[in-house]
Amino acid sequence: MKTLLSAVAIGLAAFTAADRVEATQLNYAIDAPVIDLPFATADYAEFSGTGDLTMFFAEGLATGTPQSGDLFVDLVLGFDPLDPAGTAFGSLFSVDDDGAFLDGDVLRTGFDGDVLQVVFGNLTGKAAGDFGRFALLELVFIFPSAGTDPLTTLIDGEAYDVAGTIYAATPIPVPAALPLMAAALGGLVLLRRRR
Repeated sequence: MKTLLSAVAIGLAAFTAADRVEATQLNYAIDAPVIDLPFATADYAEFSGTGDLTMFFAEGLATGTPQSGDLFVDLVLGFDPLDPAGTAFGSLFSVDDDGAFLDGDVLRTGFDGDVLQVVFGNLTGKAAGDFGRFALLELVFIFPSAGTDPLTTLIDGEAYDVAGTIYAATPIPVPAALPLMAAALGGLVLLRRRR
């Protein structure tokens, strides 16, 4: 009975860890085209339990897709500060001299160390065909630093100096049941060793 309880406890621990996967590094391969955002200001404010991270008129430079004149990028990202990865919503907007360049809806957020990662889908605009189905924004908080898992450490009313890059992105499939299967196998190994 004790070994069965141990196996169940290990399985529950793995299940809990698997439930938090959304708040970690996103599993996307990146490629050209690219929009570089060498410097911008992102403002964070909380209203009625919703965190809003906004970046307006960030100057961008596109490579791998034609850009006409100046390129400006806007980001609107809303989320519940208690569960940012599970509640994120918002949009990416960008325009060059010809009009809409690359627009999209927030699908997922994650982080890689102190880099905020945001995946956009439903891409439209003249560069959407070059980017494909998804675009990945990697945003670095230069000053003040937001630390690891940036969406959980933002300060209400703070303006952040940021830099970022938007890449064409392709999801790398990872079976959702893989962590649970690994936990089950680990539990069986423990049961076998105890006998």
